Amino acid sequence: MMQFKNFLDLNEVEKVLVYGWRNHLKIAPFMRTQTISLRGHLAFLETLRGDESKQYFLLIEGGEILGVVCFVDINFGISCEFGIYQNPDLRGNGTRLMEAMLEYAKSVLRVSKIYACVLNCNTKAIALYAKFGFILTKKDATMSYFKLSTLEIPTPARGGGIISL
Repeated sequence: MMQFKNFLDLNEVEKVLVYGWRNHLKIAPFMRTQTISLRGHLAFLETLRGDESKQYFLLIEGGEILGVVCFVDINFGISCEFGIYQNPDLRGNGTRLMEAMLEYAKSVLRVSKIYACVLNCNTKAIALYAKFGFILTKKDATMSYFKLSTLEIPTPARGGGIISL
């Protein structure tokens, strides 16, 4: 069973772990802000307190941290934007992270629309979003923008289903 650990509940070791991942060579090039300082990271974590428009989580399964899922611009019952990145030391967890993200968005946030934006060079993320039925709504020189209605959320092509919380 997938566990969501809120960034507000991270211990000091986990905070530094996430910071390291965020600046990792496999992750940072695909972020809008490519590198961040530890001070900036810790300050960002503090901004999450009392901000109901954002939720950030470590996703843990069987004691192993698979990655990070975040929700921003949350308008409960209506819409949100999401982001994900997997533990850079692991491979092949994108589908599981997406399944967990979609289940949380539907069952907890109860949104009917989910948005995402991704750098055009992040072809793996673009392919993953397409696999889950996200529709490209806009593309500019840098970014691609996607939308999914939760009423249209498909079971992933490889089988399985949505991971229950």
